[in-house]
Amino acid sequence: MARIALAIAAPHSGMLGKPPETWLEDGLRDRRNPALWFRNEVWTYERLEAARRAEGLERFLTIEERRARHAACRRAIERLREAYAEAQPDVAIILGKDQREIFVGAMPAFAIHVGATIENGPPQRTNFAPDAPVTYPGAPDLAAHIVGSLQRDGFDLTCIDKTLPNAWLANTAIVPHAYGFIYHEIMMDRAPPSVPIYLNTFYPPNQPSIGRCVAFGKALARAISAWDSPAKVALIASGGVSHFVCDEPLDRTFLDAFARADLDALQRVDERTYQSGTSEVKLFVPIIVAMAELGCPMTLVDYVPCYRTEAGTGEGMAFMYWKP
Repeated sequence: MARIALAIAAPHSGMLGKPPETWLEDGLRDRRNPALWFRNEVWTYERLEAARRAEGLERFLTIEERRARHAACRRAIERLREAYAEAQPDVAIILGKDQREIFVGAMPAFAIHVGATIENGPPQRTNFAPDAPVTYPGAPDLAAHIVGSLQRDGFDLTCIDKTLPNAWLANTAIVPHAYGFIYHEIMMDRAPPSVPIYLNTFYPPNQPSIGRCVAFGKALARAISAWDSPAKVALIASGGVSHFVCDEPLDRTFLDAFARADLDALQRVDERTYQSGTSEVKLFVPIIVAMAELGCPMTLVDYVPCYRTEAGTGEGMAFMYWKP
């Protein structure tokens, strides 16, 4: 039977692929955003900056701070890359989300790529791209097995049999950026056969609840263990903790729950917290479930809060892996 040889949880923020000298440019977008989600409510930029002024967040915006935090993130990515190379997986399952890149006018709660190929390449919104178009192998046999197993457990999935046009990228057939980060930054564009799985954490009204993500993780772990193959599987989540407003106390709550595999603690967090970018925590949940059932401890490589405005907009970057 197949076995999980490695699990990784990583961010895919565009800030990771940009020089720290440009981070404040991203903050210009935040200043124009009328709906910044923070502490269970929506804020304008002006109101949020006024509310957080006493925190003195401007001290994190110096070029020295930005360079130091960028360097820490790059070191963490390198460690995840090393852990992946050490595991030498035969196949990978990648959990991520689509940000209206390929799903335009429709947004399934759960979807899975069942095709034999996966396309990537330039152009890209971020720097997480190979220099030229590249085709990675899919894993249609594993994907078909996962679909059948999840159906028996009460999950219905939308199936994707080829890479869809990407609305962000001139409708070129390119995988969404959550997956492009993993293929390029972790796998170095030398991807084994893989199965991208999509969870709509971001867009109401059909976001899976945190409890549903726990159930999905248990069902996915059963599917992997029941796959009649000697393959070593890498289970990878491409998501993030707090963003687009960075909330360090909340991130510490998440990281503590991740380390203890405390699913009850994650489910006690108000469902309103899992909105906007912070909803990507739900992508990490199936990893935590699967590795807890195997008794594998989490290794926190690093947690780096990265800021781009005085209001605290930016992203909490958490880099983790699990090994049996």
